[in-house]
This record gives sequence, C-alpha cells and structure tokens, in this order.
Amino acid sequence: MTDVGGDQQQCSPEELKALFLFESLTDEQLAQLCRAGHIEVFAPGSVIVEGDPVTPLRVLVDGDLVLTKWAGGRELELSRTSQPGAFFGARSSFSPVGHDHNRFSVRVTRRSRFFVMPAEEFGAFVKSLFPMAVYLIDGLAETAEKQHRVADERDRMLALGQLSAALTHELNNPVAAVVRAATDLRGRLDALTVPLVDSGFDSAALAFLAAAQTDVVARAAAASGQPLSAMQASDLEDEVGEWLSSQGIADAWDMAPTFVEAGLDSRWLEQLLPGDQPPSWFASAMTWLRHRVEAELLTHQIHDAAQRISGLVTDVKQYTQLNSAPFQLADVNALLTSTLRMFAGRIGAGTSVEVITDFGPSIPELLCYPAELNQAWTHIIENAIAAMRLADRRTLTVRSRLDDDAVRIEISDTGSGIPADVRGRIFEPFFTTKPLGEGTGLGLHLAWRIVVNRHGGELLETSRPRDTTFVVRLPLRPATEGGEGP
Repeated sequence: MTDVGGDQQQCSPEELKALFLFESLTDEQLAQLCRAGHIEVFAPGSVIVEGDPVTPLRVLVDGDLVLTKWAGGRELELSRTSQPGAFFGARSSFSPVGHDHNRFSVRVTRRSRFFVMPAEEFGAFVKSLFPMAVYLIDGLAETAEKQHRVADERDRMLALGQLSAALTHELNNPVAAVVRAATDLRGRLDALTVPLVDSGFDSAALAFLAAAQTDVVARAAAASGQPLSAMQASDLEDEVGEWLSSQGIADAWDMAPTFVEAGLDSRWLEQLLPGDQPPSWFASAMTWLRHRVEAELLTHQIHDAAQRISGLVTDVKQYTQLNSAPFQLADVNALLTSTLRMFAGRIGAGTSVEVITDFGPSIPELLCYPAELNQAWTHIIENAIAAMRLADRRTLTVRSRLDDDAVRIEISDTGSGIPADVRGRIFEPFFTTKPLGEGTGLGLHLAWRIVVNRHGGELLETSRPRDTTFVVRLPLRPATEGGEGP
C-alpha cells in the first residue's frame, strides 16, 4: 500500500473482496468502489461522534472498533468488534428515512484502517447496481414510517380522549354545584322579596334586620375559610337549636345548621335581642334572616364552584400551552403540577393511588417545549398507573431537583417492576408488555424522543418490584428550537 496524504492509502480491489460486505461483487464493481473511495488510517481514538452529521460510508478493514452511546451522564459501550467488514454511516444516502446524525460514537483502540466512500457516491453506487434492493428497503422503511405515524396519531388521540374524560369528570362536580346552588338561590331570593311590611315589621324590626344581615355577610365570609369538624358542627348545632327553641322559634332545629355553617352561634344570636324579651316580630325576623343566610351561603358555593372551573381551565391551558409560543421559558414544577391535575380523577384524594410530590425550590425556568414535556410526563405517569394496577400499595411519587447543570425529575411507582429481559427494549417504538389492544408501545418511545431528541436531555429507568423510577434530566442550557419533533 502507498500512503496518500499521511493518513490515507490507495484502495485495493483484492483487499475489498476479502471483506464479507463486498465478496459477491465483480472485479469491475470493486474497481468502481476503489476509484470512488480510499483507505483511511486512524490512530487510537475517535472516529465519529454521536450527534455529528452522518457523512461517508466506513467499512473496517483491520483493527478494533468500539460503539458507545451517552446515557445517564456517562458513555455506555454498546458493542466491540474486530470483524473486518463491520460498517457504519451513509444510510441516508439511499434510504428516505435514514438518519442524518450519528446515533452513536465510534472509536478505535489500536491503529485501524477503514475503507471510506463519500455518501453521495455510495448512494449512487447502491442505486445503480441494486435498484430492486433499494426499492425494497425504501418500501419497508416507508411502511414502517407510516405505521409509526398512524400509531403515533392514535396514541395522541388516546391521550386527548383521556384528557377530555379527565376534564369532563373534574368539571362535572363544580358545574353540578353551580346549577344546584343557582336553583336554590332563586327560591331564597323569592322568599326575601316578599315586602317586609307584609310581615308586620316596624322600623325597629327593619333596623334590626339591616344590622344583622351586614354582620351575616362578614361572618359567612370568615367561616368559609375556617370549616368546622363534624364534631364541632354537631355541638354548635345543638347549642344554637336549643337557644332558638327557648325563644319560641318553631323551626329552631331546621335553622340551626344554616346559622352554624355561616359562623353564627348562640352568643351572636343573644346580642340580636333588642331587650330582655323577644318582640312579636322576632320569629318572623329569624325566618327572614335564615333565608338571607342561605342566600349568602349559596352565593359562596357558586363562587367556589366557579373558581374551581376557572382553575381547571387554567390547568388545561397550562397543560396544553394554548395561546403560548411552543418554545419558551417554563417552570418545570408548574408543568408537573398541571399534568398531575389532569390525572386528578385517577390519582390523589378519593382514588386508590396516593400521590406524593417533592418539588425542589429555586429551580430556574427552562427554555423548552412545555406542551411536549407535559406529554412526556403523561406517558410516564400512564405507565406508572398501569404498572400499579394489581399492587397492594399504590403510591406515585414525583420529585424535582437541581442536579448540577440540569433539572432532575423522578417519577416513581410501587408497581410490579419492569422484567429484566425487556428493560433494554422499553423505549423501542411499538414495544409493549400490555395485553393486545391496550397499548400502542409508543408512550415511552415518544417520551424518549421528547426528552432526548427534542430537548437534549436524558431518560433513564431503574426498576425492581415495588420500586420503579424514571429519571428525566433536562439541561439548564437552552435547548435549540426546531429540533427533531416528537
């Protein structure tokens, strides 16, 4: 061999024919390869770097190469070989769904030689000599890509359906409360609009009611923020009922719960008496005051329900990032919170899944795609809930921390764990351990693409029975807008 330019050598057709990749080619085809390519010599060290643009075809002639990939902040060795004919690169030169960037790194451990051929010329060579094979590869690749898009869209629609179902479930209670309270309020207002003079109220009675209702409004507002325990409420109702009954009020025991709910006790009622003995209009005034208290309480119920509806709408906007730029600064803790609220009908209070949140303070905002990160959290939490379906103790734990130059998010469950024989495949597209029809196998794959490809982060997992944790690390440095889509 004759050195060309120090690290390059002329190509020999005989040497290429000894490689299994080229052993079936004719002498003319081998000569064509040699005219287009050359032998390149590498000293121990890097050959290609993960993430760099894919350029030529490289075929190992002699030497040793190691394939590695970054994961979890460290470089993992994928494989090691000294097999002549091992090749990599230039896939996109003849396949419509080839990769434009290296998905792994390659280094050599000793002086090694590669046959190197520019991607464009290699693509033209393959297409000219093996047109049928290229068509088959194209067809298979396009079919796989279409299947991926269809399943991806189905997964998105399922997620949308789950979001709609969760939102409908959460809206049902406050909307029903508004309708019910508004209907009841109409009845109370009808009772309050009866002309007061028809009830025999004189000026003293009107002055009494005016002062009482002003105090009622203030006390009801204070009581709404300090709810009583069931025991406290029961004791006060007995006390108020007895006092009203002692004043000759016929509906004393019906009135008592209403007054107690508004924060009114027997001492307050005693202060209302204009003298030692209740006047003749006192019973009618108590009835009118009861309707006024009920109207005030119903107003509070409507306000609280409306606030709940407004909060749900805000949560949905935060979750979907409606009316927001797709690439923006976002609070990771707020994103996690909005996602958990979308699961409120399936996790948290009133469900069989306990939720523990442990969000770290002082986590800076990240420049990211917030709606896509919410989608990634959703897929991971969905898998966690499914894994805990048969567990005796169902606990979902979500943590966030500042971790050197990244934000670290951990989502843990107490499910059955991931079997050791499938752990290496959980991020593969279409791979699922769920029964047929229950999963597309794209959830964790999409989460991987969003975290790793879209944001330059890391997605790892550790698993044993009753303790599975998915770890997401998002770099503090700004992500690059326009990266690979999810």
